[in-house]
Amino acid sequence: MRVYVAPATLTPPVAAYPAGVTDTDPTVEAVPLVLLHGAGQAPMAWEDVVVALYGSRRLLTPWVPGLRPTEKDLVALPAAAATLDTDLMLEGMAQVDLCGLSLGAMVATQLAADFPERVRRLVLIAGQVRPPRALLKVQTGVMRMIPASRFADSGVSKTRLLQMLAASNEVDLTDALPRITAPTLVLVGSRDKANLPGARALADGIPGARLRVVAGAGHALNQEAPEVLVSILEDFLG
Repeated sequence: MRVYVAPATLTPPVAAYPAGVTDTDPTVEAVPLVLLHGAGQAPMAWEDVVVALYGSRRLLTPWVPGLRPTEKDLVALPAAAATLDTDLMLEGMAQVDLCGLSLGAMVATQLAADFPERVRRLVLIAGQVRPPRALLKVQTGVMRMIPASRFADSGVSKTRLLQMLAASNEVDLTDALPRITAPTLVLVGSRDKANLPGARALADGIPGARLRVVAGAGHALNQEAPEVLVSILEDFLG
């Protein structure tokens, strides 16, 4: 495992983009990039990243399966990965570059292990192998104190989020990591102390993975340090 430290800026670009799937020039043959949001986020959390990458390749910012407010049932991690794999197939994406944050990183990890032929390169931000129960307890306590309207403003269901946190107690990706064949970059903000151990465990467990610590950044790199994240993605994905 190799560890890198990258400088960060917390000033995001100001722009807007069409949500969901964005198609670039059809003559461009770059591998599509799928961006999976974190818990407490919606697909629009990738706005600044998508703005910067728009026109370079096809981009997909789906809801993480099970977190869409209109869905009735929570989806277990393996089922979420299988659902996303099917969605990618229906979008005509035989192979993708995959980037996930937090819960999105765990789904991306599961998908890359279960469907290795689908993922060309993998980027995991603030992910976990086996989420610490103490951390989940703290997160759940914080979420319970936040009014549901605050989540609704971002298109997120508080009830579904709390259900997801409870289900995360059972997640253990240890056996999945050795099955990942895609070149993998693990990212974590230097201020995201709670997720540094998980990032190291991911990088240690995935064959050939690299760990990069983004100096000065916190948990949500897609919103706190989008310019730095875009630069890292462009360098790693090519």
